Amino acid sequence: MVVKVDPGRCIGCGMCAAAAPGVFRVEGRVSVVVSQPSSKAEENRVFDAANGCPVNAISAER
Repeated sequence: MVVKVDPGRCIGCGMCAAAAPGVFRVEGRVSVVVSQPSSKAEENRVFDAANGCPVNAISAER
């Protein structure tokens, strides 16, 4: 899986970091990907974060 955050769209709400703390972290005012998902469960949390992102700043592709 490849996970990306568009820093131009991200508003830094932190929802993704709460859903998948091993993958996302809020730095400054935007979320960043700190590591790619390492398990199926973590992939599912990333998809939840992407679907819940209020500004659609997260892309996740298998």
